Amino acid sequence: MTMLGRRHAALLPVLVFLFLSQGTLKTWAEDSAPLEQRQAEESPAANADLDPVTKLLIWIQQNEGQVDLEVGAVNEEGLRGTKAMRDMQQYQVAVKLKKYMAVPLAEWNKSTEENTLVLLKKRFNEPEWDKVMEPYWGSLPQRGEVITKELFPPAKLGLLQDPSMAAFVRVHQDFARNVLRGAKPHVVKDVRAMLGRDISLEEFKYWASLVASYAFTFPDDTNPEKQVRVMLPLIDMINHANIDEANLKLFQDENGDYIAYTTRAVKKGEELRHTYHVTCERNDHTLFHYGFVQDLPEPKLAAQDLPSGNLYVESAHSEADYEVGGPLATEEELQRLKDILAAFPTTEAEDERLLTGGGWMDKLLGRKPLTDDVERLFVKYRMLRKKALRLTIERLRANLASSSAEL
Repeated sequence: MTMLGRRHAALLPVLVFLFLSQGTLKTWAEDSAPLEQRQAEESPAANADLDPVTKLLIWIQQNEGQVDLEVGAVNEEGLRGTKAMRDMQQYQVAVKLKKYMAVPLAEWNKSTEENTLVLLKKRFNEPEWDKVMEPYWGSLPQRGEVITKELFPPAKLGLLQDPSMAAFVRVHQDFARNVLRGAKPHVVKDVRAMLGRDISLEEFKYWASLVASYAFTFPDDTNPEKQVRVMLPLIDMINHANIDEANLKLFQDENGDYIAYTTRAVKKGEELRHTYHVTCERNDHTLFHYGFVQDLPEPKLAAQDLPSGNLYVESAHSEADYEVGGPLATEEELQRLKDILAAFPTTEAEDERLLTGGGWMDKLLGRKPLTDDVERLFVKYRMLRKKALRLTIERLRANLASSSAEL
């Protein structure tokens, strides 16, 4: 998996934890002390020299949270994530945050830009709260460490070989620019008046990128039929896994506290992961919405390559429809997929060569692999898209041949 937004070079595992009862989830009594009061009772000097993640974990536990995991690199590329620091049983709490430690945003159906304005307004207009939340702000990826559609370099969008995604990226980036200059009055008429200060486009896009890829959706306490977005310290460091591989689930208990718990037994050192969204099985969705791609054992087509699929909703079709007798097991669908694959200006093998540097002859000729993180991400995306198309075409061709042989 490649996910620039969660990479953290040379990050050593952080072993700060509090053991919890085995096997069952517990309910904790809500503490009425506000976050500001708790933070004021602690000595900031004691934590001054600690790294950002250690500060975050200590801060969570100082505020009646629970932490039973370690944070560190989870692969050779330096991807930051969370791991079990000991054997864990099913239904064991890995993280628990008090309700007041969540960063409130807007309703789930509001745009990323609207949610970002809610966040920045609170930060700029409530300095005491903003200072209390410093351990969380310090744990987030810094500029240059996060890359989502809000920050995709326009000059490099051609590397995607995906005109549809490139067009939608430009639409999102233009929308953010127009919001800041007051050209979207239905969002906000005057950003400076709302925030109480000026903000640069680059700073706004950076925070929008974090909101887009790190925010969670939960039911509103005051209206169960309404969904709201929140940002959750530490929980947002947990990486994605597809449903059949995930070993954590998130929920909000009756007190409004946020809990991540194990769904099965987990071995010490195993990465702890939860499912961001069911559409994350498809790389155009993960790249567009979260900034990463996955090389799965059984590659899935990009959502856009399925009939009626797009970047925003899951297609009504799936790979099962290509099996013998399935609605997509037709010669017409085979030709449609072949046409998509043939239209790319480079092949899967050529893309792979850009990522690896090629074989001994390439190295002899001085050809080197791409080193720019964004370029590698975009080329890997298009390579994996072609790989999924190739394998689907091969499977569909075999299924059609099998059907013909049975006639």
